[in-house]
Amino acid sequence: MIAPLSLSNVLTVLIAVICLWTTGTQSSGGVVKTWRLAVPPCLAAADAVILLAGVFDATPQYDGEWLVAALLGAAIGRTFGWMGSVEADRHWGLIRLPRTIDGMLAGFGLLVLSLVDFGGAALGEPILGPPHVAAAAAFCAGLLAFRALAMGTRASRGPHVALVDTDQPSR
Repeated sequence: MIAPLSLSNVLTVLIAVICLWTTGTQSSGGVVKTWRLAVPPCLAAADAVILLAGVFDATPQYDGEWLVAALLGAAIGRTFGWMGSVEADRHWGLIRLPRTIDGMLAGFGLLVLSLVDFGGAALGEPILGPPHVAAAAAFCAGLLAFRALAMGTRASRGPHVALVDTDQPSR
């Protein structure tokens, strides 16, 4: 059973597009404010929870699948976060991120899953089972969240490095 097309389907696609956009700016490398590490994971988590809420025939098996997918994504994301080089300027709250593709792939996967959910609601017949779509979205959210957490932790524990904020005009 799938819900008819509604505002929640449009919202999941919109959140996924913004998540992909924010992961794209981070995946290109460069210097960003430290708080910006949290934006893609928060958007991905919101998307995963909205998709989970759209599962009508919820069972403990589906909830377990969602949790296991989130934990698996968290483990992989933590590994990716600890592997890249990170430099931090704690005085200005800046962090230099490595150029990677992992966050971008997770953001793109989330967008595809949101479009699959949107398409299934528009057709009135699920393309993939809603519990599986929600679990895959939880995987992406877990990956992005623990990747950002690992990079933030590494930045807070590493040596201070003077970085230039690319958003601020030079003096």
